[in-house]
Amino acid sequence: MDIALYFDPVNFTLPGQEDKFSKETLGYHIRKDTLKAAWTKKGDIKAAILGVPAESGTNNQGTAKAPHEIRKHLYRFSNPEGLHGVVDLGDLKPGKSRKDMFFALRDIVEYLNDSGVISVILGGGQDISIGVAGSFRDDKRFVLSVVDSRVDIKTGREATGSSNFISRILSENPQLFHLQLIGIQNHLVPASILERLNSQTFDYIRLGQIRDDFSALEPVLRNTTFLSFDMSSVRNADAGGSYHLNPNGLQGEEACRIAHYAGLSHKIRVFGLFEMNPDYDNREMTANLSAQMVWYFLEALDHRLTEDPVTDPSSFVKYFVDTEGDPLVFYNHRASGRWWIEIASGEKENYLIPCLENDYLTASKKEIPDIWWKFARKTDRISK
Repeated sequence: MDIALYFDPVNFTLPGQEDKFSKETLGYHIRKDTLKAAWTKKGDIKAAILGVPAESGTNNQGTAKAPHEIRKHLYRFSNPEGLHGVVDLGDLKPGKSRKDMFFALRDIVEYLNDSGVISVILGGGQDISIGVAGSFRDDKRFVLSVVDSRVDIKTGREATGSSNFISRILSENPQLFHLQLIGIQNHLVPASILERLNSQTFDYIRLGQIRDDFSALEPVLRNTTFLSFDMSSVRNADAGGSYHLNPNGLQGEEACRIAHYAGLSHKIRVFGLFEMNPDYDNREMTANLSAQMVWYFLEALDHRLTEDPVTDPSSFVKYFVDTEGDPLVFYNHRASGRWWIEIASGEKENYLIPCLENDYLTASKKEIPDIWWKFARKTDRISK
């Protein structure tokens, strides 16, 4: 597969700099890695940036300009120490239809994933997530995390777009293991949708819950395959460059921390930033914040620890916690201090789900933690 045929090459020229970057900038290293990239060797490239200048599926007209505006800031940032192997493939060429775009994204992300390369997507509308999710259609452990103040699920017979893209993903990805919605606000989400999410054992984390304990997001993002981030989930004071105005929302620092947590995960395969609209962006604050989020995601890639209780059991402490039934099994990584809970499955290999130390402490009090109930129901359904 000649992946370059899908893209218009990125323009590395910065206004007034005549295509020159100092060696300390991220742009210098991305440009260098992009020009010498060879797709035949696995391990040489860590992440690939993909621009998707599309807006046909969103009311947020103007988002097609987002990839260029985000790059303007990203290239100027310092290069994280030790980071290399990041390429910019350019902007996806327009197809004849949205369906063509979805198929192209599916094939591209699938190819990059098979090559061990993480995709960083700069959109565009959030309906782009439909094409990305298609690349995981046969993955029984696919976990989609969506950062948004709303829940984009159909409530009627409206056409598929950014306002209801999750419904399309659920219908086209019957193998989806888990859906996690981050940062929703109660006054923007109908109670019937929350009831539906509960019935399907999907997770939703309200903005207020994030404020109460931000660290609780870490295992959620550690368990994420694809993180789809709607920039309108950030409050207007920090990022007003979107069609949907909201005085409440995530703070800029919180958005960067979410990106950082995602970058630390060994499970993450795609990070997408959507719904950033330069037409509404006062003094390019939203483009700047979007670029900072990408920077923190890339910086985290270089600090990931290899944490696998199956292949490296000596790096973990294994705990058996007695309950009224079978004992619960927890793993704690000696170096990072992070926790996992083992969920039995009818398959040969059990599921290891990231969790909090509080889940272990709850089990130690002879109480079954909520995370066990939720994922036990999922694995039981899959095994039947």
